[in-house]
Amino acid sequence: MVVGYIKEKKKGNRFGECFISVEINYFNNNYIISIYQNGNLNKNKIRNLQKESKKQEKIIKKLIKILKLYKIDTVVFSKEIKPEFQKEVIERLEKDNYNIDYLNGKKLMKYMDFEIINYILEKQEADMENEEIYIIFKSDKNYNLSFKSNLEMIKSFLNKYIYNFKLTNLVSNDIRELKKLQEYILEKDNILVSVSNNKRKALKRAKYILNVNLKKSELEKYKINRNAIIINLEENVIYNEPSFNGINVNYFELEIPDEYIETFEEIGEKFDFVTLYYSNILSTSNNDDIKNRIKKDKIRIKYLIGNNGEISTDELKRMVKNYMIDLDKNRKLV
Repeated sequence: MVVGYIKEKKKGNRFGECFISVEINYFNNNYIISIYQNGNLNKNKIRNLQKESKKQEKIIKKLIKILKLYKIDTVVFSKEIKPEFQKEVIERLEKDNYNIDYLNGKKLMKYMDFEIINYILEKQEADMENEEIYIIFKSDKNYNLSFKSNLEMIKSFLNKYIYNFKLTNLVSNDIRELKKLQEYILEKDNILVSVSNNKRKALKRAKYILNVNLKKSELEKYKINRNAIIINLEENVIYNEPSFNGINVNYFELEIPDEYIETFEEIGEKFDFVTLYYSNILSTSNNDDIKNRIKKDKIRIKYLIGNNGEISTDELKRMVKNYMIDLDKNRKLV
C-alpha cells in the first residue's frame, strides 16, 4: 500500500516556484503531493475563471500522471481540496481502470461500532444491561448473511451486543437466514434475539439504532421512533422525516496519541487526523489486526458528529428525557 497525501499550497515568492503546479515529496514510504494555487482572483472575473479552469485541468492531468508513475494506490485529500476536484480525480482514474482507494476516516466507524454505542450510553449514564439495541442491515456483497458459510463472521459482529444488551433486535431483508441464527443462539446460549423486517413496527420503539449499510432512501421506508439515535456506519445518512426529533451520528473525533499527532502535522495541519490515523494503521496492519491496533493505541472517542457538527453531552441526555416523555404519553393513550 502506497499512500498519496494531497494538499493545497500557496505559491510563495521564491524564484521558480511560480512555475510549479504540482510538487511531490517522499515521506515515510509514502508521498506528500502539494498542489500549488494562486491567491484570490479580483479582476476580470470571467476571464480569470476560464484561465483557472484550464489550469485545473492541467493540474488534474499532472496529478494523475504522478499517481500512476509512483504506483500510488491510496489517496487522502486534505480538507481544503474541493470535493468536485477530488471526485474528478477519482473518476478519471477509475475510467482508466487504475485501482485507487479513496480513504475516509468514516471507515473506522465500522471497527469502533461498539465503542460508539458505549460512548453514548456512558454520556447518558445509562446501563447497557437494561437497554435494547436495534441493528439494521441488508444482505449484499459485503454483508452476506448466508448462515452456514458466514456463521463465524456474523457471530463476531453480533456477540458483543447479544451478550451485553438486554435484547438485541435484528432488522434485515434476509429474514430466512437470520431466523436460523436466532434458533442457533437460543439453542446454544439460551438467549433470545429478536428478528424482524416489518417496515411499520420494527423500529417504532427503537431508542438506539445501528444502521450498518442502508442508504437514506432505504432507511426512510421504516417508521422510526422520533427520539431515536441513529448511528450510520457505512453511509452518511441524514434521516430528517418531519416528525423526527432524534440524532444522526455520521462521524466522530478521536483522541489520538501525541506521537501520531506529531507525524500528522508534518504531513499537513489541514488534513482530517482521523483519516490520517486510519491510513497509518492500514499501511502497517492487515484488516484483521485493525481492531487490535485500535485497542493497543488506546484510541478513545473525543466526541460524535451529527448533522450540525459536534453532538454535546447535553444533547445526548436530552434524548433520554424526550424518549421517556413520549413513552409516558403513549402509555396513557393505551
